Amino acid sequence: MRVGILEERRRDVGDLFATVTDYFWREDVPWLVLQLPDGRRSAAPASWTDLAANAFPPSHGRPLLLALALPPMARLCQRLRITRSTRRRPPA
Repeated sequence: MRVGILEERRRDVGDLFATVTDYFWREDVPWLVLQLPDGRRSAAPASWTDLAANAFPPSHGRPLLLALALPPMARLCQRLRITRSTRRRPPA
């Protein structure tokens, strides 16, 4: 999705428009991950763009992490830890 950067924020972002690649919430405010025309990526509050204020679902009352996601996430962390520890060992 392509968004326009509001005039008063162009000096902060550096461009007239950007492509939204992702979004996240920070302190109950939606932030966008923007890809600028020159390929750089930047994060900025959604309020710096021409997106409507209601473009994102509200975050109030939503869990930050689902309980069902914990076991798969723990297994992934264990696999990553094993992989990292085997790569760091000096050759014998």
